[in-house]
Amino acid sequence: MTRPVPVALQRVGPVSQLAAVLEEQGIAIASVLDGLPVTESDLRPDAHLPLGVLSAVLDRAAARSGLSDIGLRLAGKQNHMVLGPAGQLMMSCETLGSALGTFAALQMTNSTAAAVYLQPMGEDYALGFGVYAPELPSSHVYDISLAMGFNILHDLTAGNVLPLEVLISRAAPPDPEPYLRFFRCPVRFNEGQSCLIIAGSSMSFRLPTADARQRERLITALQKQLAQQPPGVVARVKHALRPLLLTGSASHREVAAHLNIHPRTMGRRLEAEGVTFEQLKDEVRLVASRDLLARTEMAISDVASALGYATPSAFVRAFRRWTGHPPSAWRRDFRNRGE
Repeated sequence: MTRPVPVALQRVGPVSQLAAVLEEQGIAIASVLDGLPVTESDLRPDAHLPLGVLSAVLDRAAARSGLSDIGLRLAGKQNHMVLGPAGQLMMSCETLGSALGTFAALQMTNSTAAAVYLQPMGEDYALGFGVYAPELPSSHVYDISLAMGFNILHDLTAGNVLPLEVLISRAAPPDPEPYLRFFRCPVRFNEGQSCLIIAGSSMSFRLPTADARQRERLITALQKQLAQQPPGVVARVKHALRPLLLTGSASHREVAAHLNIHPRTMGRRLEAEGVTFEQLKDEVRLVASRDLLARTEMAISDVASALGYATPSAFVRAFRRWTGHPPSAWRRDFRNRGE
């Protein structure tokens, strides 16, 4: 019996400005949405849609408009408030580090398709975004997410904190200049993760909008939302796994500790939902590997390293087990299909 997989949903957020961006190019949004399972009224900031649907909308909008930087343009019309209570909560935190960490911890109220994470990277930090839903995401999804991360840094600190550099897990566009203008720092494409690198010293930056009472109110509301619509242990484990794969600390015990669950308890709850931890780990690794193979020019060995494999051959064996094809053949077939 095949385990049912719930549809992974993503908050529409900044994509809600798609009609305005297209109108600037003389394009009616109806022509972009025609034939897709979504209407203009569905593109509300607080609505949730399947990630695959949002990706299809963005890819078609970029193709019709010729805007390879459409994700940056969408984010440029928004700030963190469009992210709902989880985004608004950041303003009330005392420091930039607590704001970003709190948002990452509660971001699942906005998405059961992708994880926002804040992780140490040497003396600095990576504020990143990684998809774990089975649908291949549009590269524009990563553009929007990173651009919104930039907006968060800039707006919360009144422009005092900007990223040191930006890493994007997508091939370089024909014209990278819009990315350099938007992020105001070096931008590296074809990377194993999509993130903003932020100086560690910036984490202690005190936010001028700190408000303890507002923070407590919003945290209570978000915790109530999670309690009313609990995502389930499978979703929580996959949400945790996606960023932990990047650090090489994605064992059963480490994920359980991250979720503040005893390892045996987590195992029993997963068993009750008809799945094992290793199955979920394979699912998330497959999603991440297909994403990197499809959207970047990374060497197979670099993809293996990015996903925590000890050797490229171990990754090749695993990918062949999952798909029936070696990763190089899968990448070639994917591109021949023109997806």
